[in-house]
Formats: sequence, structure tokens, C-alpha cells
Amino acid sequence: MATITTTTVASPFDYPSQAYMTLQPNDGSLWVIVAASAANTYELWRSDDGGASWVLRASVVRANIVEYGSIQITQDGWLHWAYRTNESSQDRIYYRRCSAFTVGSTWQAEKLVASPANGGVAGSYHTGLDFALDRSGAIDTTYVCIAVGTQIGANQGVTLYALTAKPENVVTVNNALIAGTRQWLSPGTGRVGVSADKEHTGDGITRASSSPHVWVAWGRTSARMVKLSWSGGKWNGPASPVVLAAALTPAQDSVAARWDGGRFLVAVPDPAVTDTVLVLERNQANTSTVSRNTPSHPAGVIRNCGVNYNTSTGDLRVYAVGTSSAVLYYVDYVRATGLWTSWAQVTATAILGVNNWGTRPATAGPARYDVYTAHSGTPNTLVHTRQVVAYPPSTPTWNAASTPFASSGAASVSAALLLDWDFVDADPADTQSAWALSRQIGGGALAYFRASDSTWQATEQKNTGGTTSVSLAAGWGATSDAPHTYKVKVWDTADTASQYSAGLGVVPSQPAAPTITAPTPAQVLTSDSVTVTWTVTEQSAYRVILAFTSGGQLHDSGWRTGTATSYTPPVSLADGGAYTVTLQTQNNQKLASAQVTRSFTVDYVEPAVPTTAAAALPDLGVIRVTITNPAPSGGQPALSTQSLYRRRIGATDDGALVASGLAGGAVVDDWRAVSGVPYEYRAVAKGVNGTSAFGTWTP
Repeated sequence: MATITTTTVASPFDYPSQAYMTLQPNDGSLWVIVAASAANTYELWRSDDGGASWVLRASVVRANIVEYGSIQITQDGWLHWAYRTNESSQDRIYYRRCSAFTVGSTWQAEKLVASPANGGVAGSYHTGLDFALDRSGAIDTTYVCIAVGTQIGANQGVTLYALTAKPENVVTVNNALIAGTRQWLSPGTGRVGVSADKEHTGDGITRASSSPHVWVAWGRTSARMVKLSWSGGKWNGPASPVVLAAALTPAQDSVAARWDGGRFLVAVPDPAVTDTVLVLERNQANTSTVSRNTPSHPAGVIRNCGVNYNTSTGDLRVYAVGTSSAVLYYVDYVRATGLWTSWAQVTATAILGVNNWGTRPATAGPARYDVYTAHSGTPNTLVHTRQVVAYPPSTPTWNAASTPFASSGAASVSAALLLDWDFVDADPADTQSAWALSRQIGGGALAYFRASDSTWQATEQKNTGGTTSVSLAAGWGATSDAPHTYKVKVWDTADTASQYSAGLGVVPSQPAAPTITAPTPAQVLTSDSVTVTWTVTEQSAYRVILAFTSGGQLHDSGWRTGTATSYTPPVSLADGGAYTVTLQTQNNQKLASAQVTRSFTVDYVEPAVPTTAAAALPDLGVIRVTITNPAPSGGQPALSTQSLYRRRIGATDDGALVASGLAGGAVVDDWRAVSGVPYEYRAVAKGVNGTSAFGTWTP
């Protein structure tokens, strides 16, 4: 528990249904808005250490604010805020925002959203307010739906307004974003509390789908709600609301509601069992409601309440203040067991004015509940309490990148077997304290690894330590074994266990070693290509790499499926060059062998070097290239065939093939050459001994 700041304002946090605290999704910082001691001043405080300390980041002076609503930060770093003023006999609704990235945050100009007449009495038309918003990354626009409590004569309910906000200071009121109905009224008078949220994944920000549907709850003597479905680029308001609770007693100043990632939660004091909170869960399809009652509150009849949820487990946390004291309590509903825990105090200090408290929606981010409360004093103190959430670590996952057998499923029993997993926990500060590893061979009995002596036991073995990998020594299995299946389980620092992981299948195997039969050791090749041949007892794939002996790879065949035992790299070898070929094969279980390397050199006599002469023939629309082949001499081989290549002058590539299979002294008409482009040509001659001679590039 840490003090945020102090204030002389009597009601700095009205009402519990509002969310005056939010999380910056980019850096995890906490932000809270407060009514400051200075007249008409509203301050933004930020914490970068989980609420242990707070620093003032921005403030704004705005007179005539009667009620200020929730704040929320979107992925683009904008902090959004809505509030109500009493000016010119109007209940005016305003929206504004500021950057929530760094020091020096400043507010942009406010935007007037609505200004209905109130006859000079603040709140006679509009009272409570909240908003839901969605940022479309594709068009970088934020859509805002503001819900405001409404009183018209003897009827009350809620009115919706909409606007768009773009990155630059362009905010536009656009009520046409809400099609159908956007105001719902029923008989009643007095303040109407409102809560709004959009469908998200549970973090309060990220869309649950491509459609950011919005949910709104409100009430005073009854609790009602609507779902606004998103389609066609707008929200659609239904004709009538859903009545969740028909007769609230006593009348409520606020109705707390949250979307928890799968359902809409609404919390109100139960009018029948008045010392309990009634939690109403509306399903996503908006067709049914599940009702849950908390245990009886230690302080008697409920005066106000709020609801929150665990992002990881979906468990509920209900907060409430009773009548015998102004102390804030909380209780959890655990979905795994279907049971409630017992009420416990957030802090033993009474809440200022009963209503001045609230929570950051959900445990998303730091996996903590964040509660803010105001307490009487001279001046009043505003306090943040961070509540640790206890839940098991997530089911561990296998780290495929660190398990060399993961791609094939087979591993050598003659080598150590590395089993590597990832510890995953919704709490980023939590770590692994212990682990257990199971093994099943085929359909046999489970065995459990004991790290102290590296043996397998019949009962689960809890091994203390934060290691997230185990290396099983060579001989961990036999090639005659059925496939092995390994599973891992972990414990966190609270000694809470996860479930066992998915099974990791391993086929015990032994690599088949190939033997290169050609080229022979230190062989001198008299051609400009090499064909690698080998023998092996079993093979499902092979890979051949050609490189210079001095270093530098020339060709890699990649893994090629099949039983072929010869391969010719498509590379012309240089006369006098020294090379290596490296062979690797896979056995029938796709287990790769060790690499086998053979060195060789090349010594050959290439054919006579050809020359080219090119002449443009505009009338024919071709460039005619004449190839001259000198007669063989000095042991040069006779010409077998030759090819002609073309490229632009100044280029450095190998050129494009113009013609192949040419005889000596060939004349070629190149009709594919483009007029006006300077070209050069080169002939490549192939001797009867399989060697090549490359002519020079000639314009």
C-alpha cells in the first residue's frame, strides 16, 4: 500500500463504478486521475514500479466539472477521458485526451460532445457517465462510445453519444456511428450510474474479434443493460434493454459492470438478500443470465460494490462496503471449484465518504488487482493497494528450438537427449521452484525422473530447482524400444503446481553412417564437375555440400528425400582448385547421420577459348553473333558443344542464355535483344573431356 498523493477535495474518487486507474499497455506503467487540492485542477499521476511510488505527469485546470469519468489508454499511447460540466444551464459532456508515453504529457483541447439544458440545476438532465472505445489499427482511428445517465421528466435511463479520434488533434462528434436506438428510458428519478465496456480478450484493450461490440449497464432502482453489436462500420442499438434486476433497494448511485473476455459482469446489492452482492453474468450471445450471490458481508447491508476479474483464470473478485463500517472488503469466486472464498479487508482504514474507491479493470498486465482508495485526513490521502493473485502457473510448453529431434521425432540413443521446456506464468515476476518429468514407453507404465541420482521411479518425483531443461545421458533408450513420451510439470514460487504438459514423442534410433565411394581420398579429377557416390545401410534423405578446401561454400543441395546414392552439384569446378564434398544422410526414422567429408583437387585441360564478334542488323531486327573456335592444340580436347550468353554492358552477372547445343564456328541471330540497349556476348565451350572454357565478354 502506497500513498499516491493528498487532496482537500471531499470526493476525489466518486464513484466505484468508474475506473480512474488504467495501465499503459506499452510499458506497464500505472496511471490514475485525481481531483487535486488546487481549485478546478485534475492531475494525472504515474507509477513505473507497480504502485510503490508515484510521480505527477500532467495536470489540467478546468472549472465547472461536476463529474469526471473513467480513463483508458489505448495501444497508440493516448489517454482518453470524459467528464460532465454545469455551464450556461446545460449538462455538458466533454471528451479530451493526452499522450501517456513520457514526462511532459499535455492535454489536447477538449471536445464538446453534448449540451442538453438542465434548467440551471446540475445533473437534472445528465448524471453518471462512462465510455467504451476501440482503436482500429488499420486506419489508425479510435471510435468512442460515451454512455451518460439521463433524466427526462419522470423517466430515467441512458443516452449514448459517439465520436472519432485520429492521431493528430482531430476529434469529431459522430452520433451516426450508433444506428438504431441510442436512448433508453423507464420510470424513475435520481442519479443514474453507468458502466460501459467493449468486447475484448480480457485485457480491456485488444479486440476479441473483428467486431468491437459494446456493452452498457445502468440503473438506480433497477439494473438494465444493452449490447451494441458492431456491423457495417457502426454500433447498432437494440430497441429495448435487458432488465437484469427489477427492484434495487436501496437506490444505487452507481452500477458496476465489466466485460471479462467471455461474458458481461454486472454487480449490484441484492435487493432480497441485502448483505450480499448479486453478480449477474450475461452470456456473449446476450440470450441468458447467470446469477451468483456472494457470502454475507461482514459489515452488513451492502452500500456500494464493484466487480473485477482474473484475466488468467476468469475468477471473479467482488468489492463492497457495508453499513456498519466504511471499510472496503473483497471476496473471490473461483470458477474451477464453483465456490466463494471468505470476505477480507483491502485496508482497515475507512473509505472517505463511503463511495471514494475503485479498481483498475482486471489483472491484465502485471497479474495483480490494483485498488485505489481515499481516506479522510488533513488533507485527505489517496492510496493505491496492489493485491497479489495466487493461481497455478500455466501448463509448460516444450521448447522445440532446443530439441534437435523435434523436427523428425527421432533421437540417437548413443548421444545425450536434451529435454527443454518453457516456464509460463501470467505473473511476469513469478519463477519456477520445482519440476517433475514423466516418461512412458509405448503403452507401458509411467515412470518419473529423479534428478538426485538420474534414475526413473514408479511414483512422481518433485525435483527442486529453477532449471527448465534436463539432459538424459547417452543410453537413455534402446533402438528396440517403442516411442518414448515425455511430459513435464512445474511448480511456482508459491509451490502451486501446473498441469502436466503435452506429450513430447521421441523415437529411439541410431544414425546410419554413410561411406563416400567417389571421389576417392585425395583424388585428382580431370573434369570440371564432380559426382558424389556413397553407400549406406538405410536412407530416407540425403544432403551434399560442396566447398573450397580453403573455406567458402559453393553449393548446398539441402535435404532431398529419397534413396538415391549419387549426386552431381550443378557447379563448374576451376582448374587447379582444391575442394571438399560433405555428405549427410537420414535413416528411416529421419535421424541425421554425422557429416562425412572427402577432399579432392581438379587438374584438367580445357578446350580452346572461343571468341565472339557481334554486329547489329537493323533491317533484320537482330544482332548477329559469330563465334570463332580455335583449333585444339597442346592436348586441348576437341569441342563437344557450346553455349552463347548475353548481358547489358556494365552488368556483373553471368548473363542470359541466348542459345545452347551450338557447333564450332556457329553464327547466331539474337532477335530478343532490345533496340538501343548496349549488349555484350560471351561463348562457353564444352570439351569432349567434360571441361569448359569461358570466353571474354565482348560488345
